[in-house]
Amino acid sequence: MLKYAIGLAAVLTVVAGGVIASRPALRAKLSQHYNQVTGWDEAARLADPVGFVTHAEAKMKEDLTVMQKTRRELAAEVGSLARKTREQQALAHQARALASEFRAAYQSAKADDSFPIELHSEAYTEAQVRSQVSLLLAEAKGYEESLAGIESVQTAAEEQMEQLAVRVSKTESQLVALSTKRELLRVRKLTSDGKELLAQVNELMTGNTQAIAGNPVRTVRELAAAESKPTGRANAQIVEDFLAAKPTSPHRPAILPLEDDVEVIPASFIDEQVQPSDADQGKQKSSKKQKPKRQKPIFQQS
Repeated sequence: MLKYAIGLAAVLTVVAGGVIASRPALRAKLSQHYNQVTGWDEAARLADPVGFVTHAEAKMKEDLTVMQKTRRELAAEVGSLARKTREQQALAHQARALASEFRAAYQSAKADDSFPIELHSEAYTEAQVRSQVSLLLAEAKGYEESLAGIESVQTAAEEQMEQLAVRVSKTESQLVALSTKRELLRVRKLTSDGKELLAQVNELMTGNTQAIAGNPVRTVRELAAAESKPTGRANAQIVEDFLAAKPTSPHRPAILPLEDDVEVIPASFIDEQVQPSDADQGKQKSSKKQKPKRQKPIFQQS
């Protein structure tokens, strides 16, 4: 029962946070309620401006430490997201490039009625080419969808970093001035300028609290650590349309290299292209070429 209550409280906290972030009027009401609960509503600030400024200084120093730490964490996570974006782009490009290579070979064999075809030391029947292209297109789509999600969170994190930079600057400036302004409030009668100062300080503290509560670091970390695992196959009609389409270039598409030795999927497609020597070419002309030992196509291997 206790675990259930804790879990429910956590869910309600997340939901409430989303509602508050999307409704400025509600944020203002909650800020007012918070001030009343903590004893620093407008009446209390006017009655004891020096006490409020002292409280504000301590609170802003705490918030400044948190915001500076959050900015550093966000910067690190944005760097991780940028690297993952490059990886996903390369994987998607390679899947598309390999699918295009299979299409070119498929169209040539279809015109000459020369199935099975041989690609990357594997023999493929017409049905196997269709199945392989279906898998490659599904992989490409999965990587591209993952890439879109990563880019969206990266954009949100960068925007949050900019907002925190502005708040850190404002908070640092206000802290420098508060000690002097507190003494002015102590020795002089409260004026309209003093009231405005108290309101500004309160607004800054409230904004800092909301900025800290809206920190997306946890979401960024989870997404950066998540591995994209495209599954399934492309729709049969999509495969047919792709195989029937005219290639945009007669040349084999280039495959982008990945950084940090990232494994490419499907890795077993990549083979070394070794050019035969002149002596080997002579031997090939004088004797019948022997076919290499066949292995199962990649998608049939366990």
